[in-house]
Amino acid sequence: MSFPLSIVLFATSIALERKAVQFRAANPAEMKSVAQRLAAEISPPLLVTLSGELGAGKTTLVREVLTAWGIAGANSPTFNLRNDYSQAGIRVIHLDFYRLKPGDAADDILPPDEDYTDAVVFAEWPEKMPIGLSYLFSRKAELKISGSGDDVREIDWRPA
Repeated sequence: MSFPLSIVLFATSIALERKAVQFRAANPAEMKSVAQRLAAEISPPLLVTLSGELGAGKTTLVREVLTAWGIAGANSPTFNLRNDYSQAGIRVIHLDFYRLKPGDAADDILPPDEDYTDAVVFAEWPEKMPIGLSYLFSRKAELKISGSGDDVREIDWRPA
């Protein structure tokens, strides 16, 4: 069963800086549409944490945002933990903390002395991210994806 893409907004425009927004996507084309909408609104410097079950579409959503920004070939950082991309003055860092073990400092993944003012950082599995890393960013947002497999995805954006 396919549902039309619905976007529930708490204002007339997304204004992701200040507003919570909920999206709903029933298929890959709708997920792409959500990603394009997000891509049009977010800018550096920003840390976006992505939560959701395995298979929820976290990496797919990031890949589609990057595609909207003209960055092709984005893939999952599951095994190397960090992928870096750059295009037209925007730097993107895509992190995956799934394989991080408790007690790992992760300073080599997201060095505290690196300049992130020109970067949008997407961090999957933020519950495994060392707490101190989020303090590197003055602008933060949380993106939670509910649903997996053939389920409709509920995508919640919240400024942090």
